[in-house]
Amino acid sequence: MMLASVLAISRGTGDRLGGVSCVWPSIPAVPSSSSHSALGAIAAAARALAACTRLLVLTGAGSSKDAGVPTFRCADGLWRDHKPEDLAAPEGFARNPDLVWDWYRERRLLIARAQPHVGQRAIALLQQHYPAPGKVLVATTNEDDLFDRAGVAGVVHLHGSLFETACSAGCGWRHLDAFDNGLSMQPCPACGARTRPGSTWYGESLPKGVLESIAAFKPDGCLLIGSSCLVQPTSVIAPELIAAGCPVVEINPEETPISPLAACSLRATAKDAIPPLVDLLTSPTVRDQKRRIT
Repeated sequence: MMLASVLAISRGTGDRLGGVSCVWPSIPAVPSSSSHSALGAIAAAARALAACTRLLVLTGAGSSKDAGVPTFRCADGLWRDHKPEDLAAPEGFARNPDLVWDWYRERRLLIARAQPHVGQRAIALLQQHYPAPGKVLVATTNEDDLFDRAGVAGVVHLHGSLFETACSAGCGWRHLDAFDNGLSMQPCPACGARTRPGSTWYGESLPKGVLESIAAFKPDGCLLIGSSCLVQPTSVIAPELIAAGCPVVEINPEETPISPLAACSLRATAKDAIPPLVDLLTSPTVRDQKRRIT
């Protein structure tokens, strides 16, 4: 079954958000598109995905960078002043819950002020106009809501939502807290414990059913956007598809472990590469291969 190893990993670890993935399938390297012109590279990417009928769009933090949302690992990223275990782990919250909440409230405000960029809006158009009988599923490790606000339907949020507040004692209570952060300043209304951000932290289980929903979609191709491909278990999805013979196209300004394995690896930002790629993918002429793309 497609993505079987992802589900096997999730069953073995409880879908836990883990560290850097060091296990990659033994797949022969495929030359990247670095030698092509920008237009030629995008055309090659469109050809690689043209036959897909169940396209998975898998995105990471880089897909929101063009909207002004910092990534985690870049020079000016979110980890520049703090370690991940201080801000995105249960142990860090136990040590200093006020620090964690200050950081999350600041991020909520930043993202609330941000607007989806043209690349994210183009993904919504891809989903709406993908030639029948094809379907597009968007899954993201981002905790923001920019794809939702861009008009993408049924976004799979692999690491939960930045705008949810939950019970820190694990009683099961959680609620959307996007209006004024008011719930973050109150005890859990169900059990009286302190509330915490509702995002998935390192060492915690992913939201129920998210990996299963991707497996049930049975993707036959993947557009990978702005992902470092380092964090388990989602780091296994693209290699699993490549191992099954499915095309994976990567859009990322930086090289990643998946770059030499992808059918095409575009060194570009999401806002620059996605709109022209979507134009080609939604063109019946292109998808039917009735003319040569140059």
